[in-house]
Amino acid sequence: MLDKSTRVELGIYINSFYSISEQTMDFSVNIYLRQNWTDPRLAFDPQEGGRDMIKLEDGYWDRLWVPDVFFRNEKKANYHDVTIPNRLMRLYSNGQIWYVTKISATLSCPMDLKKYPLDVQHCPMMLESFGYTMDVLYFVWMKNAVDMDDHVSLPQYKLQGHQLEDCSQNYTAGAFPCLKVTFNLKRDIGYYMIQVYVPTALIVILSWVAFWISIDSSPARVSLGLLTVLTMTTQSASARASLPRVSYIKALDVWMSVCLVFVFASLLEYAAVNVFSRREIPKPSKASSLMEKFKGPSDKSLRSLTEVENGVNGRKQPPQYIRDPFGREKARMVDKLSRKLFPTTFILFCLIYWPVYIFIDM
Repeated sequence: MLDKSTRVELGIYINSFYSISEQTMDFSVNIYLRQNWTDPRLAFDPQEGGRDMIKLEDGYWDRLWVPDVFFRNEKKANYHDVTIPNRLMRLYSNGQIWYVTKISATLSCPMDLKKYPLDVQHCPMMLESFGYTMDVLYFVWMKNAVDMDDHVSLPQYKLQGHQLEDCSQNYTAGAFPCLKVTFNLKRDIGYYMIQVYVPTALIVILSWVAFWISIDSSPARVSLGLLTVLTMTTQSASARASLPRVSYIKALDVWMSVCLVFVFASLLEYAAVNVFSRREIPKPSKASSLMEKFKGPSDKSLRSLTEVENGVNGRKQPPQYIRDPFGREKARMVDKLSRKLFPTTFILFCLIYWPVYIFIDM
């Protein structure tokens, strides 16, 4: 170990992001970890060897001091040894050491899914010294600290940039140096538009077809209503299957719940229409009809009319009902109103939903 505080420069070159999981809240990367520091004890005269840089072979690596860098938020990681150990060490005449090693790591990424799938996730990579405190060594970022292969692509995300920070922290054993790079990963909405938003919107629109179907076509309207409700429920369960069970409401939950309310309301609308169209009112009695014709009849006439109504044996006949002549008209009015109200309300919801979740920071 060196006798004074050592400056260690760190940098990473990203070969690939190959997994980002909401279920386990982590991401996996393949990187070259680059380290640069100076050890005066290893300085040499370049004129003696005829060169000012020496590439150190495997046999020397374990005999030299190297910083004990580890990933603070690591879940698992490994070096690469095929076909040879994937690491490089160069020693310069002034004692400067350039050390590069290839690492695959799965790192923890606490995700906020309130705006899912319209979210931006901030996934950190924290490089910390495991055993040396800041009075022994300290970390700084290289000039071009984070570099990336031009062909790096993410299936469902777009890398919007990164931030470099110092994450040095005080523990019981002392203050340990730490550097952090945070990757800003914006979720690509294209997949979810095709698989979730467009299909569910079409299901909602399909449920409105019932408003144009005849009131008397009960099997058709009920079947359409039940089909859209069941399809919407299945679609909602499928969309949530790949997500962790979090206690807060996500943007996807809001969309699915509102769509389910719309298709269920369409089914309830037909129930109301059916009640109006089949509503019955008491049938006017013969006595009532005659009384309307003859105003102010005598008591004797009233008794005669009552006897006619009740029958010869004097027993009262059960009341009779007829369809409300205005019921079907009311049912048609409900259908006409629904044809305008449902689409207008759904469009209004969309005009609120998309700006809120895209532009407002949660």
